[in-house]
Order: sequence, then structure tokens, then C-alpha cells
Amino acid sequence: MFNAGDIVKVLIPNVVNSGYDYRLAAPAELGTFVRVTVMSRPYIGVVYGIGDSGLDHDKIKNTTDVFPYHLSVHDLQWIKKMSEWTLMTPGAVLRLIVNVPDAFLPPKTEQLYKYISDTGVRMTDARQSVADAFASNENDAMSVSDIQNIAHVSGAVVRTMIQRGILVPCDVRAQESDFTHYQYNDVGNVRLNSEQALAANEIGAAIERGGYSAFLLDGITGSGKTQVYFDAAWRAYSMGRSVLLMMPEIALTAQFMSRYAARFGAPPVVWHSNLTAARRREIWRGVLRGEIRMVVGTRSALFLPWQNLGLVVVDEEHDTSYKQEDMGNYHARDMAVLRAKISGFPIVLASATPSAETLQNVADGKYRRLKLTSRFGGASLPTIETIDLREHRPMPYTMMGDDDSDAPRTGYLSPVLCDAITRTLGAGHQVMLFINRRGFAPIVQCKKCGWVAQCPDCSIGMTYHKRTDKLMCHMCGRMMPMPSRCPCCGDAVSLRGAGLEKIQEEVAARFPSARTALVSSDTIVSRQALERIVHKMESGDIDIVIGTQILAKGHHFPNLTLVGVVDADMGLFGTDFRAAEHTFQQLFQVAGRAGRGDSPGRVLMQTYQPTHPVLAAICNGNRDAFMAADMDARRAAKMPPYGQLIAVIVESQKESVLQNFCASLAASAPVADGVRIMGPIVAQIYQIRNWYRMRFLVTGGARAMLQPIVARWIGRARIPANVRVKIDVNPQNFS
Repeated sequence: MFNAGDIVKVLIPNVVNSGYDYRLAAPAELGTFVRVTVMSRPYIGVVYGIGDSGLDHDKIKNTTDVFPYHLSVHDLQWIKKMSEWTLMTPGAVLRLIVNVPDAFLPPKTEQLYKYISDTGVRMTDARQSVADAFASNENDAMSVSDIQNIAHVSGAVVRTMIQRGILVPCDVRAQESDFTHYQYNDVGNVRLNSEQALAANEIGAAIERGGYSAFLLDGITGSGKTQVYFDAAWRAYSMGRSVLLMMPEIALTAQFMSRYAARFGAPPVVWHSNLTAARRREIWRGVLRGEIRMVVGTRSALFLPWQNLGLVVVDEEHDTSYKQEDMGNYHARDMAVLRAKISGFPIVLASATPSAETLQNVADGKYRRLKLTSRFGGASLPTIETIDLREHRPMPYTMMGDDDSDAPRTGYLSPVLCDAITRTLGAGHQVMLFINRRGFAPIVQCKKCGWVAQCPDCSIGMTYHKRTDKLMCHMCGRMMPMPSRCPCCGDAVSLRGAGLEKIQEEVAARFPSARTALVSSDTIVSRQALERIVHKMESGDIDIVIGTQILAKGHHFPNLTLVGVVDADMGLFGTDFRAAEHTFQQLFQVAGRAGRGDSPGRVLMQTYQPTHPVLAAICNGNRDAFMAADMDARRAAKMPPYGQLIAVIVESQKESVLQNFCASLAASAPVADGVRIMGPIVAQIYQIRNWYRMRFLVTGGARAMLQPIVARWIGRARIPANVRVKIDVNPQNFS
């Protein structure tokens, strides 16, 4: 405990500090939230330790406020350990926690607006996005800034909707929410099968014992993993502890929310990227005060100011979206395990396709595996087969009623797949076609001179999107008009390759009576838009749904019996050593959408490589053998989890500055036993948003401590003002 007048170190939530000295204005303990100023700018920081700057006391500022809330000592230890592992500064880690600027201010009074649905005004796509923002948000009124941020529309769209009476002003003072309706109970309406009960009892026993333990809930798709960790969540919650259910954003579906409410008697408190500022403030403060003790959220929910956290569940633990690459580089799954270990509570990692790192932790005895081997409710697993495109080549097709209806177009659906679609639709069942490529055509090229449509700000080609008749860069989002002729030679341009819009066109030509829907980040701009598609699938208003990885997980369609993978080879031959693992996980998850109801399912994967180990393993249901072989290859190459990698990415808007700095960095690279520093090399995507990029890769054995070596190396460098250096420990992205 510190007294008023004591000099303490206060950690500030920004990327450049490890704490500054301040004089306490009131008594405080370690972790107490305080308000301070840095160069006249106010911050909310935390008491991090004893002051050690050595400055004269008359030069040390006072804290301006000391709040009656604090982080625990375990939380401070977690910040320190996370900083040491990720090489983010402690202040950068704290910024992930103190990410609600108005958390300690009184609620604002601001002009709010309500949405009026029955105005008769035409709803454009942008206006529909605003309507979806209101429908998906628990607040029935929002400010202009919240509407723009959540709906991703311009101020002009909002102003027009106000002028036309679609948005109606309502003067409402933001109030502190009452979270009493988020008190949960055991509804008791689910009976676990024997496998589920065994797994739930093991986790429950660990919760009752207390202390750290880690479980892998390893269950095939449709095996009821959710009900097992719901049971664990209730046990921890009923003991007065807080619970975090963490999952990828695309898994936060209305289906999941309704299952949660049915299990616990009330809707969940949900934390994700599309909350209003007021709602974020309410939830953050509710968690800090201990009024909210169970949250369903994305990776950032891990950094809420939890009180008495007693259980974390990481659903779909293998999902790459848990790796953050914007505000610092960290893996939320690994940081959740670290938090559980430091604070001493159980953690559950759930997946049908566990990551290699998690499987190795099971093999090493660090995690306990709990297996679910049968689908819940007696549903059978789908049969999975490959279609060899070398033998069953797709036939050309023509578009009826098109200006060029007589011109045959390149097909991408084989006769075998088309026949299966016909029989499935004839039986009154639904079809999913999966292709993880947005737009209509990924390559726009002139066959005469070789010109290719390329983004002027990024070193990647632009994709043609037929819905908007524009070229789009999938890296920076830039959009450009589709040229009618080649800008270099004036000849006609051709479209090469296929995205999901192209597949929809082919489906429309081959199955003209089928009702289709597209699902990708281009067509699903809000959670509400996705729910509309899900509802149409459930009600039978869609016959064939064509989508990207958004459809790969989190959805249960009982009448969906056929899944067709248009291009199973995509991703098999990437330069990333995880390419095979990620492709297996993705295709396995997609296959798991079929046959989840009473009717058996079938999965057909089109490929030119039918004997590839990834596809053979999926067809044979031989996941463990495939992962064992993949991990043997990694062991031989000393790749994670049998080695460590740290990527150092250097960026500059001037190529000469970048090259000169990388040369000096290479010249000062340290030499250490068992450590190898490779580079610099040009990054796979050399230019992103007009920043040029080069990479170093630091490698070492599984027990090598690379972080201190990299920290000293980069710490000694004089980094120019127009250069950015990013450090990525165990990178998932090698572009």
C-alpha cells in the first residue's frame, strides 16, 4: 500500500513507455487506476511499482485523480510477461486494456438518433448498412459518430438519412446501464451424452479444485463442444467467478446467441468490434466493477479489466484471427493461457482441428485432451470424396439472355459436382459451394501486351468485382474503374481465374431455377446481413449458398446435405510452412457443415491433386496421422512448435532509406549459439499502402530465448523518423 505523497511508477497506455514517476495525491495500491498528464495530455494509467527515476522530488508531477478501482497484482505480472514475450512495451500492452478513453468520465450528453423503418424511402446498400447497425446493436439510439463507425458509411449518408426522416433525433442522456438482467441461472434444459458429461465433469472438477489447468476439448464438428463448455461456464459462474467465452468474430452468430440464452436464461453480454462507444464504456466499467461476470467476445475481450476471472474458453482455438497484427503482434490464445497460468485458473481450448502447437502441448503433458468422437443427437458424419479434375474437366457454359449468349464461357464446376447438385436439389435439400476467393476474377490482363491491373499503392494485382463493376485491391481496399480497353495498347482485356461471383454466374446458367446467395466480406457488411442469410437458409428460401470462409464455421443448417469445394488446391502449395495445416483446418471445417440434420451429408472436393496428403487425410478422416506427419516434417526443419521464429519487418515510404537502414541493421546483427538471423529480404508483398517493406527472420531451437537477443539488437539501432520496425514473435503471416 502506498500513502499520499509517495513517489510511484505509473504505467501509461501508450507504445513508448515502461512507466513514469508521479507523486500520489491519495493512498493507492499496486494496480490502482490514476489520472496523470504527460506533456499536458491526460492519461488513465495504473500504479506499476515504486518510483525509480531518480529525479528531484520538486520535478515530479502529482497524480490528478486516484480511482477506487484497480488491476490485480496477477494482472500486472501478466502485463510484464506479455511484454517480455511479444516485445511490446508494457505501455503498449496496457493500451490493450485501457482502450475505452471515457471509462472514468461521467456519461456524455450528446445528440442521439433512432432508426425509423417504415418511411417509404428507397434503401440503398449504405442505408441498409445503417439499418443493420441499429438492428445488431443493443442500443436503440446512436450518435452520428457511432452510426458511421459501426455501419462503415460516410457522414453524407447519415446526414441524408436525417434529412429524409429515416433517422430521427432524440435527446437522450447516456445513462449507466443496469446489468441486473444479465444475471444467469442453470435452465437445465440440456442433457449431455456420456462423452460430453465425462468431459464436463473433468473440467468442473478442475474449477472446483482451483489453480491452473489447461484442457483441449477435441471434438469433431457437430459433437456438442459448445454445451460442454457452457456447463463449465455455469460451474465457474455459480461459484462467484468471472467467465470469458472467447471466439472468432465470424462465430458470433444469432444461432450461438439463442443457444446461450436458452442455456442460461438471459442473453449474453457481447464484446466485439462493432459496439457503440457508449456500449463499450458500459461493458468495460461493468466488468471493472464486477457487475458483469460473463462475457462472450472476440480476442480483445481478453483485455477487459476482469475481476476474479475463473475460467477462459477459447473456441476454435486454431483460428488465425486470434493473431493480432495491427496494435502490436500477439496471439490471443497464447496470451489467454499465460493469463490463466499466472492468475491460477482453468482454461479450455476447443477445436475440431487443433493447432500443431496445442497438439504438441498435449503430447508434452501440458494440456489434458478431452475427446468427443460422435455427433450430438445421432447425426452421422458426411462422406468426403475428391473429384479429379484431370478426368472430370468442367464443361463450358453459356449465359441465356446475355449479349454474348452464344459465346461459351469457361466453366469451373465439374460434371460430377453438377450431377450431385441436381440430385440434391431434386431431393429438396440445400447445397453449399465453397471458394475462398472474393470477387469475380482475380486477374485482369491484356493478352496482347501483358499489362496486368495492379494496385498503385500495393504490389499486388487488383480483383474485378462484377457487382460494382470495379477493380478492388484486397490489401488496401482501393477501388478503380474497370477499364474497357488495355491502357497500354488499347486491346481488349481478359478476365482470368474465378471468384465466388463467377461461380454464382455459372450456377445461374446451369441451375436457372435455383435460388442462390453470396456470402463474403463484400456482400456481408454487417452481422445483421449475415443473420438474414442464415435465416433464409434455415427457412429454406435459399437452395445454393456460395461463400468464402465466413461460412466455414459457426453455422448449423439441418437441411444442408451437399458441400462442394470448388478449388481444394488453393492454399496447398503456399510458401508458409503452416500452409498444409491451415488448408486442412479450413477444408475440414467446411466439410463439417454437411449432414448436421437427419439426412446424411456428402462433401465433394474438386482438385488436380487427389492424392495430396491433406486431401487424403480429410477423405479418410485421418486427422491425427496427417498432423503427425506434418509435425515430423516441422521437427526435421526445426519449425514451430519445435523451434522459434521472430520476424522483424522494416517499413519506409522511401526505398533508399529502407535499404540503407536494413543494411546497417544487418551489419549490427548479433551472433549467438543456436541463433540464426536471415535477411534482409524483400517482403513477399513489397509495397502496402505506399510503404515499402523488408524482412529479417530470427530462428532458434524450441528452448532458445530469442526475445532478449532481438530486444537488444533493435534497441541499439537508431531508427530514422520515417522508418517503422515491427516485431512479430512466432508469425502466422509471412507476406
